[in-house]
Amino acid sequence: MPIVSIEIDNLKYDIECEEGEEKLLRESEQLLNIKFDQNKQIKNLSQSKKYLMISLVLAGEINLLKKQNEKKISEFDNIISELENLENLIEKKTNG
Repeated sequence: MPIVSIEIDNLKYDIECEEGEEKLLRESEQLLNIKFDQNKQIKNLSQSKKYLMISLVLAGEINLLKKQNEKKISEFDNIISELENLENLIEKKTNG
């Protein structure tokens, strides 16, 4: 298993991962560092509290994206239903 060295909030970590997950770890490293840079107000917290706060920020973003996806899925379901209704109407007109 590959070991990837990453740096998050100026701390270095050696992370063991599955083959092929290295890119995902690098992208996650970048995302976390961006979040730390964007949330300067947590700079003076302990390391564990910093990670907790960033986890909460990310969890909030994930929840928002889930809600947006659920809304889009509902909209697509409505469109599909309307298309099926139109299809049925066309079939009735052409067969009846």
